[in-house]
Amino acid sequence: MRPRALRALPLVALALPALLSVSGCGLESVFVNIGHEQRDRPASKIKGTLPYAVVDPTTLPPDGGNDQPYPLTVIDGDGNEIVPFNRVIGTGATPDYELWLPSSKYQMLRVRLRDFASGDHGQVERRTIVPIIGEESVVTGVTFEPRDMVETLIVEARLSADGANLKQVTPSAYAPSPSAGTRYLIQQAMLDGAPAGPAKDLLNMVGRLIAAVDLELSTLPVDTPAIFSQPVFDATYKVKTSAIYPSWIGQRPVDFVGDGFKRKYSDDFDAKLAQAAQLYRPAGCPDPEKIRVVFTADFNSGTKNGNCGTIDRFVWAKDKPGKSMFFVGWTYVLDPPGTSSIIDPNVDKAMGNSTPNSIPMYDDGTNGDKTAGDNVWSIYFDLPKARDGKVLRIGYKYTWGTSGAGWSGSEEWPGNARMLEIVDDNDDNFVYRHDTFGDESSNKDFSNLTIYGANKLGWTTDLHKCGAPESHENKYDFATCKCAEVLTPKWLGPLTVTCSQ
Repeated sequence: MRPRALRALPLVALALPALLSVSGCGLESVFVNIGHEQRDRPASKIKGTLPYAVVDPTTLPPDGGNDQPYPLTVIDGDGNEIVPFNRVIGTGATPDYELWLPSSKYQMLRVRLRDFASGDHGQVERRTIVPIIGEESVVTGVTFEPRDMVETLIVEARLSADGANLKQVTPSAYAPSPSAGTRYLIQQAMLDGAPAGPAKDLLNMVGRLIAAVDLELSTLPVDTPAIFSQPVFDATYKVKTSAIYPSWIGQRPVDFVGDGFKRKYSDDFDAKLAQAAQLYRPAGCPDPEKIRVVFTADFNSGTKNGNCGTIDRFVWAKDKPGKSMFFVGWTYVLDPPGTSSIIDPNVDKAMGNSTPNSIPMYDDGTNGDKTAGDNVWSIYFDLPKARDGKVLRIGYKYTWGTSGAGWSGSEEWPGNARMLEIVDDNDDNFVYRHDTFGDESSNKDFSNLTIYGANKLGWTTDLHKCGAPESHENKYDFATCKCAEVLTPKWLGPLTVTCSQ
């Protein structure tokens, strides 16, 4: 395979210290970096190896140039690009690379590599899945081999048929260990000694397509698009968007099946991909013991409370620069209104164990947050399901504060708690509670300022007469002040475990 010249990356030449160890395929320990000040910035890093050499990194200009997309980037579970604040590219036949993302918790990312031939026109797009990265942590060994592309295509195809996306996949179900999960099953099916099957057939097809591109680099038309696109299937596995652009295969027929016949259409590839996708469940199966519990707190001015009145957010909490939203929870043990029948110290620890301003919520589109910057703060926990006649009951509230601060000036209101019984009322594998910050008239145990006459709420009190206890998921819509169906946080996947496939 001849080397390709990547589009220019935003890098400035800088040799890294000798502490970087590099090995394999004649790789040299020479990298490029955008500067010392960037290395001091907290980062979540992805490291791996590129399948071919790039242009001399020291010649790369500081921008992408010609409005072309960067060839090496990261895509989140919703399909949005996450721009690395630093890219590091090595030299050699199979150079190492690093992508530095703003430090955060990331799940089910894809790293995308776009090849560029002469004239800077895209020919192949490779994608590989990174299940999880923690804050200020590093994931290594991320490659772009044909088997990585096959895995990604199978997962994308199956999720599209299920009406889901990668954001809804639980990493611990997809890849709980190197020897379990959907990733393991797909990769095992492609091994040399594995029985013949759709995944292995796809691996051979992808290899032939990439080889065909290598042979045609100098003669492909200027407007030839890249392969492979993201496949889309309907619920019956009828192709809606092929992984191979029709114009690409139409202009350059390829014998990707290996039977000596050059095809101008992608039908055989699409059929094989659909066959493979039906064998795997990347989203996993519902966890039999735990359930995902999602909390959102609306902190916008003018929001309504449970009495359909406008909330004053700062009756108790005090606002000042630098504050953000925190969650604080604990297992409910007061009787009355009724103690929890599930007691687990790990639950208390996960929710902050009654300590305010220690569990941050999110308004940045990550960690269960739907929309960045909308002042609706989000968090989720994976808590014990109601089963065998036992149910978890928790107390919780929200604080508008700074990390480590006390209750005073940060809590919604003193001396009381919100109540939630962990029961899935609509069987969607979620327990979802949407609240408005500072509401003293909704799912609040004592001294509840409701106009409906219930000063103290019990676990079965149907406060708004919506057919469900106020201590359960919302059946009251604060925006319309009417009863409504329980909502499902579709932007987030339910908690799943590896299926028995």
